[in-house]
Parts: sequence; C-alpha cells; structure tokens
Amino acid sequence: MNKFVNQSKQLLSFALILLALSGCGGQSPRSSTQQAGADQNLEFLLKQAQQAEPGKRSPLLVQAAGLLVRESRFEKAQELLIRVNQQLLNDRQMDDFRLYYGETLLALSAGEASLNQLLSVSNLSAKPLQWQIRYSQSLSESYLSNGNYFEAAKLRIALDDLIDNAAVLAENNERIWYALNQMETEFLKQIINDFNSHRVNGWLEIVYLNKRWGYHPSKLLAEIEQWKKRFPLHPSLINQPEPMQRAAATAPYSPKQIGILLPLSGKNAQVGNLIHDGIIAAHYQSKNSQTAPQIRFYDTAHTLSVITPMQQALDEGADFILGPLTKDQIESVLNQESLATPLLALNRLTEQQYNHPQAFQFGLPVEDEAIQSAHRAFEKGYRKAIAFLPDNGLGERAQTAFQTYFEQLGGELIEVQKYKDASSLQTDVQHLLGVAESKSRKKALQQLLGRNLEFEPRRRQDADFIFLVATPSMGRRIKPFVNFYYAHDLPVITTASIYTGKPNPKKDIDLNGIEFPYMPMLISEQVEYQETREQLQKVIPEALGVGGKFFALGFDGYNIIPELPVLRAFPEYRWNGLTGQLGIDTQGWVHRYLTWAQFNRGLPFVTKERELRQLESRIPNLQPSSPLALPSTVSAMPRPE
Repeated sequence: MNKFVNQSKQLLSFALILLALSGCGGQSPRSSTQQAGADQNLEFLLKQAQQAEPGKRSPLLVQAAGLLVRESRFEKAQELLIRVNQQLLNDRQMDDFRLYYGETLLALSAGEASLNQLLSVSNLSAKPLQWQIRYSQSLSESYLSNGNYFEAAKLRIALDDLIDNAAVLAENNERIWYALNQMETEFLKQIINDFNSHRVNGWLEIVYLNKRWGYHPSKLLAEIEQWKKRFPLHPSLINQPEPMQRAAATAPYSPKQIGILLPLSGKNAQVGNLIHDGIIAAHYQSKNSQTAPQIRFYDTAHTLSVITPMQQALDEGADFILGPLTKDQIESVLNQESLATPLLALNRLTEQQYNHPQAFQFGLPVEDEAIQSAHRAFEKGYRKAIAFLPDNGLGERAQTAFQTYFEQLGGELIEVQKYKDASSLQTDVQHLLGVAESKSRKKALQQLLGRNLEFEPRRRQDADFIFLVATPSMGRRIKPFVNFYYAHDLPVITTASIYTGKPNPKKDIDLNGIEFPYMPMLISEQVEYQETREQLQKVIPEALGVGGKFFALGFDGYNIIPELPVLRAFPEYRWNGLTGQLGIDTQGWVHRYLTWAQFNRGLPFVTKERELRQLESRIPNLQPSSPLALPSTVSAMPRPE
C-alpha cells in the first residue's frame, strides 16, 4: 500500500510540473504539429551547442534540458545538465539550471538532492511571474517528497493570489489538502496559532476537522458549518478540494414513507419473509417511533414485472424504495433512465454498470468475503496461495475477486483446482496438493529402474495456504483429505459459506483449523452482539440459523437508509451493523467488513474483529451501552397480503 501511495505522489508531482511548464493561462494540449516543432527546436539547440564555443555551449544545453523536462524526458535532461559548466552561466541562467535540475532529480526520485538544487535559486524576484509559480510548485513537491508537509502546503497556499487559471488553482488546493493530510492529527492542532496567517490557519483547521471527525460524518458536517463562519472567504470554499465537495453535498435521507419490494410468496418467500422480519424488528426498535417513517410492503411475486409494484408504491406516497431482492429485478429497475426516489436494492449485481446517483446496492456477495480472505492471508504473511473451488459460477466469482485483490497486494495464486461433487474430492485434493504428481514420479522411476522403491508421498512445498470455498457439508469432507495428504499444517482460509451459523461441534470437528469471515451478529464476542443473540433466541430463533444472514440484511437495510448519502460521501467511514461493519463506495455499493473466526474443537472462536465505534445517538444503530431491543411481537406479526 505504501508503495502505491509513494508512486501516486510521484506521478502527481510529474503532472504538476508539466502543468506548470505549459503555463497557467489555460493553454490547450499540444498538437502533433507543436510536438514536432518542439523536437525541431531541441535538435536545433543541440546542434548549436555542439558547434558553439565553450562560453556559449552551457547556456544552450540548459535551454535544451528545459525542453526535455517539458516533455518529461528526465533521464535525457539529466545527461545534458551533467555536461553543463556551471561557472560559465550568469545568475539568471544558473537559476534556470537549478530549476530544471531540481525537477529532474525529483522525477528520478532523488528528493533530497532535488530540494538542495531548488533551494539554491537566488534571484527569484528577477524571474517572470509564471517562472516563479512553476518554481514554487516544484519546490513544494520537493518538500513533499522529503516529508516536510507543512512547508509544502505553505508554498502552495501562498500561490493562491498568483494563479489566474481555475483548473490550476483547483489542483493547487488539492495539493494543499493532500500535503496537510499527511500530518498527524494532533500535530495539526498544535501548529494552529497566531504565528500563521489567517489563511494558513483556515487550511490547518479544515484538514484537522476532517481527520478528527472523519469517522463521524454528522459531527464533521456540523463542525464544517462552524468553520465556515470563522473563515467565510477562505480560498478552499471557492475552489473546494474533493473531500470538502463531498461533505458540502451530503445530507442524510429522511424518508416519510418507505415502499418495500420483496418476494413474500412463491419460490423466494422464505428469504423474503426473513428479510421482512428484520425490517420489522428494525422499524419497531427505532428510538423515536413518532418520527419513524411509514413502511408498506409490496409482494414482487404477484406480478411479472417489478416495475408494477414499484410504481404502486410511488403512487401511494413512497419517497424511498427498499428492494427489490433478485438480480433480474434490480436490473429492470436500474435500466430505467432515471429514478423518481432514492433506492436501496437488497442484493448486489456482479458488475457496476449503472450510475444512478440515488441508487444503492446492498447484498451478501461472495466477492466481499473473497477479498477479505485475500487481505487476511496477506496480513498473516502468506504470499503464495493455492485455491480449491467449486466448479460453478460462485467459484468463478470467488476466484476472480480473490486473485485480483491478492495479486494487487503482491501475492500470487499459483494453483487453482476445481471440484464438482463429493465423489471426486479425494482425487481433486491429491492434485491440489501435488500428491498425485508425486506418485506418478515414483511409478515412472520404478519403470525406469525395473524394481520397486521404498516411497513416502509428499505434498507440494511451494504454497503458504489454501483458499477454500465450500459449504459446511463439503468442507467436512475436504479438510480430512487435506490432513490425510500431508497438509495438516497448511493453513486453510475460506469464505463465510463454510459455517452454518449455528454451533455444531460434533459435525464441525472435521473443520478444525479453518479460518473464515462471518457476520458479527452470529459469532462476535462483543457484549452488544451477545445480547442481540439472546434477544433473537427468545423472539425469532430462526434468525440464528442459516437464515440469520437474511434477517440481518433486512435489519441493516432499514437502519442504514438515513446514512446512505453520508457513507457514500465518506467511503472510509464504517457503520456498525448486524451483517458487519458497512462502508459504501462512490458507486453506491455497500461493502461488509466481517468478524474472523477459526474452528477449534468444532466451535468457531473469534480471531479478529473490529471494535464498535461510539456513534451519535441519532444514528439508528447498535450502541455499545445498550442491547438491541427487539419487540416481542415481531414473530407473531401477520405477513402482508
């Protein structure tokens, strides 16, 4: 991750240098004709330098190096600058040399040497305004690369009155924000003082507020409003950095009536009714029932098109839609040109192919679990994976998500073995672990030598762990084979599908050692979730089994509605739910961050979980100080017609 961040910083530095080189007057991108002209100018300067007497050669080389820097040809520029005799340059030429050489060294990741060159510029006031702007930008980037974030920011803050190009000014503010964000939160607070200008303190405060309250969006928005009163004409309000733009455009949803689209009859009725119970529980658990929205259920199994019940909900006054459930119905809804109200679908499509600003998708997809499995493995120091997956669409999706993320981290998926059914598991596991190949080598060697050999089969030694996707029944067959074929010490990391949701030590003893992610409602050791399970056992015991994930989906789906815009505006923020800690990306996809557990003596024991964060009381969420208060009437409530 640090490598990626450093590369990003360097690329941004290059982009800004090139932007400064093209001037700050809104010039258009260079055409092929202009490029050809630049090449001709470079060739002309190099010919002149070759033919010139020593006293004139060095200034020409500096000019040529400047053209190369402009074209991002930094290594070539360095070759020319090394050949320059600095003693033959006047003061103005020497400052050009220092600027070009400083920019070149910065681009080639020689940050300290770059800073030394740029700080040697001695006649800044004698240079044109655009040269001064370019110099300040480059010096700021050099400070940034050397970890002097405050100086980097101050240089760019001072540029605000000099830049007359809107795009460059906006980029300048982004870089101020980025530089200050690299500083520790408490240090930011300490350097807000009377020695700084009002403008500098405004920047320090707004970045401090963002870092201090980044996990409390509602508090952050309130603090930003107070900050605006103290700094009403601050430059960051005119050209807002992207985080401030998101904050300014954020307001929680406050629906008056929610239309809920679920299959409450037909083949998907069992799932639909569990989600229904979760929604009802969340609705009656609301702390202020007087301000809670009205809810109306619409059975999507009664019509050929989901658009019909959705339109009925809108006609009857719904200002928010929760659902539908199936992917084909979600596609039907999102295929519309526009949506009349915000919508939270209770499933997630495979691809992010729709971009409705008020549409959100919240499901329980295997992709989230596979990505977290990859992250967990890498976190534990594993770098080489072998995968054992079902030969179906679920296995394909899990493999794609796992492999993509694991390789981005720097790991490698070195083997993938698919299985179809229980009848071939023994052979498939042998192939996965390389035992079959070991036996084949023995047979070939015996044939070559013409005699029997003493032989002890061995498993492959190049893998750090197994990534497994399996149901509980299949997992109970697979893990004993893994142990039998000499891989009892090879870690196994799986998705949530390995666990039924209910402790069953007699059956799950065969899963010992397997680590997996799961929704905290059913396995978390935190008091809040334990109390929730006790309540559910009394009221809706079926929510504690395999169907628990659908109850939790309904519960979280209802409760998260007010915070959807906030979560989307702050992708780093996490909201505590029964299904996990939830975050939303900029496309409106809800992602779950789960609790990790490992089977020991047939029971799941938590190995890693995120602590609950204390949220503001107005958020309808689990609070660390109180259990989930489920209404005792939930299970007895009639199903909607």
